[in-house]
Amino acid sequence: MTTLVEIPALGCDAGLYEPFNAALGLDTKVIVAVANRMIMCAEQILSNAPAEFFLLGTSFGGRVAMETAVRAPERVKALIIIGAGPAGVADPSAGLKRSERVRGAEFEMVLKEMGDIVSHLPGPQGPSTMEAFRAMSRNGGAERFALQSDAMAHRIDLLPQLTKIACPVLCLWGEHDQYSPAETAHTIAAAVPHGRSVIMKDCGHFPTLEYPRDAANVVSGFLSLAH
Repeated sequence: MTTLVEIPALGCDAGLYEPFNAALGLDTKVIVAVANRMIMCAEQILSNAPAEFFLLGTSFGGRVAMETAVRAPERVKALIIIGAGPAGVADPSAGLKRSERVRGAEFEMVLKEMGDIVSHLPGPQGPSTMEAFRAMSRNGGAERFALQSDAMAHRIDLLPQLTKIACPVLCLWGEHDQYSPAETAHTIAAAVPHGRSVIMKDCGHFPTLEYPRDAANVVSGFLSLAH
């Protein structure tokens, strides 16, 4: 059975995928990427993943997943991207300021600010998703969070390189994603040779927590066709 490697979002850990994986019922491996540059994060994934694997990433993890698939397209047999865009950052100052605040005395304030918009609060799992994000981030600590934030601040424009991704690609988005608009899913799906997009209604940035069973159904159906 091909392993599904999962890369959590900024600040998050395996808890981002626990209810989703329970419904998915596949062989999975969670790898938390921690480095201050995306290419170093991608190298961590490739060093710890099987020779061939399916790959899923959310937000920061989705960006790392794209970088990984571009770097080693022969190893990634299917790619699922959740809430992550391919665009670069012209001015890294805002992202680096967040890292500075996290390393200083404002970690909790940053978690509050991000937690307030990371999920679709009117949704049935909105408040619990918000609290899960904050709890995972606290558990990982400020320096891990800051290093991942640094990597996000320095990301380059990956869109021209997406044609290198030869495997099937699923872009799974929440329609109320406030960090990465749902239109991004269609942009990526159109940029890769074999892409499709699915938008989940009444959902925010973390479909695997907000609607784990529905997200699992979409992913399992996609992977069944990707063999």
